[in-house]
Amino acid sequence: MKKCYTYKRVSTEVQVDGFSLEAQQERLIQYADYRELQIVGEYCDAGKSGHSIKGRPAFCQMMNDIINQKDHISFVLVYKLSRFGRNAADVLKSMQTLTDYEVDLVCVEDAIDSSTQGGRLTMAILSAVAEIERENINAQFMAGKMQKALSGGWLGGPVPYGYRTVDRQLAVEADEAEIVKKIFELYLRDDMQATSVVRFLNDNGYERKRGDKVSKFNRDFVLRILDNPIYGGKIVYGRRANDKQSDENQPDVLTVKGIHEPLVSESLWEEAHEKRKRLAVRPEKTDDPERVSLLAGLIKCPLCGVGMYSKKDKTANKNYGGYYDNFYSYACKNYRKSDGRSCTLRRTYSQKKVDAAVFEIFSNLTLLPEFRERIAENMGNQNSPESLEEDLRNLRKKLRKEERKKQKLTEEMDALDVLAADYDKQYGIIEQKLDEVYDCMDQCDAQIEAAAKKLSSLKSGKQVIEKTVKMLDNMTSLYEQMSCQEKREMYHLFIERIEVYPESADGRILKSITFKIPVFYQGETVREKKLPNEKFYFTLDCSRLEKTAAESKASYTQIKSYIYEKYGVKVATLYISRIKRKYGIEMRKCYNHAKSSDARTPPKCSRVKEEMIVDALKYYKMLDRNTELLGEES
Repeated sequence: MKKCYTYKRVSTEVQVDGFSLEAQQERLIQYADYRELQIVGEYCDAGKSGHSIKGRPAFCQMMNDIINQKDHISFVLVYKLSRFGRNAADVLKSMQTLTDYEVDLVCVEDAIDSSTQGGRLTMAILSAVAEIERENINAQFMAGKMQKALSGGWLGGPVPYGYRTVDRQLAVEADEAEIVKKIFELYLRDDMQATSVVRFLNDNGYERKRGDKVSKFNRDFVLRILDNPIYGGKIVYGRRANDKQSDENQPDVLTVKGIHEPLVSESLWEEAHEKRKRLAVRPEKTDDPERVSLLAGLIKCPLCGVGMYSKKDKTANKNYGGYYDNFYSYACKNYRKSDGRSCTLRRTYSQKKVDAAVFEIFSNLTLLPEFRERIAENMGNQNSPESLEEDLRNLRKKLRKEERKKQKLTEEMDALDVLAADYDKQYGIIEQKLDEVYDCMDQCDAQIEAAAKKLSSLKSGKQVIEKTVKMLDNMTSLYEQMSCQEKREMYHLFIERIEVYPESADGRILKSITFKIPVFYQGETVREKKLPNEKFYFTLDCSRLEKTAAESKASYTQIKSYIYEKYGVKVATLYISRIKRKYGIEMRKCYNHAKSSDARTPPKCSRVKEEMIVDALKYYKMLDRNTELLGEES
């Protein structure tokens, strides 16, 4: 008795009786009994589409069992060809596999048997028809969806704030709708923008609720409300959520009047939309147009962990007119009122100070013992190029040896006497040896390819590390030649994150820096090697280092306190300022100049007090420890 498999499939878990899994199985058993076939395997894909065989695990398992000749079957029985597959290419490819293993496909209801020439032709035609049917179903579905869009119906998806769904249509959610209306009302005031709308809502007790979750309003939420045409009574079909183009610039977007209740009038929405477009135009950058914040996003808030953003403070000089120098800092964006103030970190970090501290550590990285140990460990654990080249030579020798074996066995096979009584036996023995040789040759080829790749990666990987170390050794001179944008890109290439202290009594800012220094591992250069609970970024604990010069830099009050505690002498701020200028320490621009040209010249600092001030400046790393006292001022 010949053996067979049965295969069943439905696109949904429940279908009409005549097409259900039970109905298919009953019909297949009847056919097997009629043909006197033994069913040795049953395969079933419930709720699986016939679009592609990749999404049908039972079908794939059946084909694997056929390829592996698990049961040495002769037939596969299916209810209809459409159950076997709807994709013509997949059907024909699967049919070729069956043919290669001398297995015939029988479509019981279609009366098709691939063992006959007419059956194979019919099967090819019907598989193409099945694919056309599937495409027609998709087209009808999309046409139905388009028709619903044209009629203004809700097409599904995330329900907009201010609405809920009732019988697959949008219905107004009263409490949320009041907030949406308030947002449009506030935004259209002359003195209001999105950020001021957020502040008003959060300061006046409005709550943003979704189910049991209550959260503060933020700018992104308000802008999504203002930009959504659904609140003005429109339904948009084909709109790409992440596309920054306006709807009129997206050719496939269809906008129709919806049948849902709008929350604001169409004219009011258009007015808000026009204001949005008008305010969306960014003013041209006039202050420091080439300047960029080097570490924005890399510095993480010590309280909430978000990447800190760049903040600029511009203060007017009320006494003399104009503005003081811009002050740039890093701040937690979650502390902004415009984002709902979900973090309590009020502190900001001077960009000038943080940038200088990070650069000092970055440019001296190769001098740190921890870094040198990591590089030495990394380089030392690798095979040498010479040993890999030796392995390659041995593998190639082994391959040539197997090729000679193959040639010898082929000659032996050709020399066999086909009329000899033991011809088949001898032929089988040689054929088995040839199979072993071919397997060995395949293995050699794979090993040669892997070894060659590893050798190439080893050479290039070590070169990358050596170049990286060399670049870091010369960072000071290279840094001076970089533009602000190039410096920013360099930091983002080599640094994963920077942790800072929320508060620090001794002036420290940097807690740790995690570097993305290239790590060479198992023949490949990688920035991160993933093993259980281990990341191969290099994290430097800054608390174990001396404070950087930028962190050590002291205020006038600290300098005066140091001198008084050490020498018991009080010094004036004016003296400290003059000595700092004398020794070339960079200072802020003086805005409050004397109004009269004959104003009294301040007294000179005595030599003794100058020595005390210079000592304090060395202590706070504002001067090099080897700096000598300069001569008297004329």
